[in-house]
Amino acid sequence: MIAKLISWIQMFNNETMLKKLKILWLCLFVPGVIGLLIKVISGERLAGYGSYVPWGIWIAVYFHAVGISGGAFAVGVIGYLKGIKGLRENLNTTLLVSACSLITGLLAIWLDLGRPFRAYRVGISPNFGSMLAFNAWMYSIFLVLVGIMLFLSVKRRQANVVNDKTGWLVPLLLLGLLLSIAYPSQSGAFFGVVDAKPFWSSAILPVLFLTSAITSGASALLLVYYYLRGESAAIDTPEQGPYPYLRKIILAGIAVYFMGEFSEYSLALWSPISHLKETIYLILFGKFWWVFWLIHVGGAIIGFYLIFNAQSVTKLAIGAFIIVTTFISTRLNILIPGQSIPELKGLNEAFTHARLNFNYSPTMVEYLITLFVIAFGLALFYFSHKILSTYIEKEN
Repeated sequence: MIAKLISWIQMFNNETMLKKLKILWLCLFVPGVIGLLIKVISGERLAGYGSYVPWGIWIAVYFHAVGISGGAFAVGVIGYLKGIKGLRENLNTTLLVSACSLITGLLAIWLDLGRPFRAYRVGISPNFGSMLAFNAWMYSIFLVLVGIMLFLSVKRRQANVVNDKTGWLVPLLLLGLLLSIAYPSQSGAFFGVVDAKPFWSSAILPVLFLTSAITSGASALLLVYYYLRGESAAIDTPEQGPYPYLRKIILAGIAVYFMGEFSEYSLALWSPISHLKETIYLILFGKFWWVFWLIHVGGAIIGFYLIFNAQSVTKLAIGAFIIVTTFISTRLNILIPGQSIPELKGLNEAFTHARLNFNYSPTMVEYLITLFVIAFGLALFYFSHKILSTYIEKEN
């Protein structure tokens, strides 16, 4: 089965395959637009979340996309500064991946808002005591920095001084590197300060969020580089380009994440007075047990095996694709179970209403809009990269 998949992907940049990929993109976009129209008409009524579980799958997509953004920037910029072949010459691509991922994540959370057109108020009257306001401003500053860095990088590319480390670009990259590490960690801290949710109130969450971000970001960069290399990527060996560098980061990230997760779960289950047992049992054996065991654990094992044993770039790319898609489970396994345990015993029985329910399940509209967000992110990167490449070629 893997061999057939590899042979299918090796045709990736053939004209026929590109047409098939466009059809696959339309299979995401068209249902997504339908879901978006339904949400515009119906508002929040057809979503599965409620008063007890107010954050659903769109928030998980938001955190995952933001993590990819920060991780891709950190991994790509460090590779650029170290002179890693492939990343050194493609700083523009790293910046685009990071910016497009962040914008995609912000779209996901914007669509989750009950009053999305009031989002501008966080800019004109922020409350910096709120993690949400702090994060929003951090994202805005980061996007402005990325725009400036992209401008400077393009100018260097036009002047054929890609390896020149003088000027403002490197200091801005270092500042951006600090922010790219900070805001995935800040996402974990966002949960960690919610004292009413014992499962979230954990010092290890920022570390897990950062580790997941770096792992997913490195996987996304590997996929993008594989795509941009064209047909030659199907016959290259992993020792060429940035593949060894990215492979080591992905493998290390998977190992570190599972070590941290095992430490948290095992300590909570071992302790006779832990308040987290009910939530962890829900993750492991509850309604969505398959998210943990099949998507999270199974996806990580398969992805790790393929990346570790890869003898071709195509096999490496398949493993990276599995990791970047299945690692959204790291967000879901924190987000949903953390809201699914009543703060007060008997609260779920005190009142009866469809919106007063701890058993959250995404609805069809939520899944459709998730497809739209994914299609939007892919299209945003594709057209941004195409426009930038055309501009650079024209100027040269």
